Amino acid sequence: MKNIVLYKSKYGHTFQYATWIAEDLGWEIRDFSEFKKTEIKDYDTIIFGSGVYMGKINKIKKVLEWFKDKPIIIVACAGNNNVEKDITDIKNNNFSKEQLAFHTFFYVPGGVDFSKVKGINKMMLNVFIKIVERKKKKTEDEEAILDSYYHPTNYVDKKHIGAIVSYAEKI
Repeated sequence: MKNIVLYKSKYGHTFQYATWIAEDLGWEIRDFSEFKKTEIKDYDTIIFGSGVYMGKINKIKKVLEWFKDKPIIIVACAGNNNVEKDITDIKNNNFSKEQLAFHTFFYVPGGVDFSKVKGINKMMLNVFIKIVERKKKKTEDEEAILDSYYHPTNYVDKKHIGAIVSYAEKI
């Protein structure tokens, strides 16, 4: 039985989780960009993990298209520490009800470190931060964004993969 953990990671959090999951399960691990659609048939079980940016799971459209006929385990890694409303928003922004019923979804907390943002995203972020800082009345979300901008967070912890590993071992 051949199994694989695929990942897409910009800042390293998803890669760390993918590595731990693959090690615990004894599975192959590979960056999603190095995986070919024609290889799907070669694997019994596939886990795909990716970061969430601006509410969207990186590469999810391509993944859902490629795996429309093969159920996989999808792991989303984002900057909040298991905030249920944010996790629900991630599900609603990335999947139809049918896709959520077909695939298995897990969430793991990552972190936020805006110092790692580069290029055009960095420029847009800096403009956004300046606009928010100038506001007299900030929303709770805006205050949280400013706090995370100046105080990076990292919630990555191996304890968060337990349910994923247990589920994968049973299928």
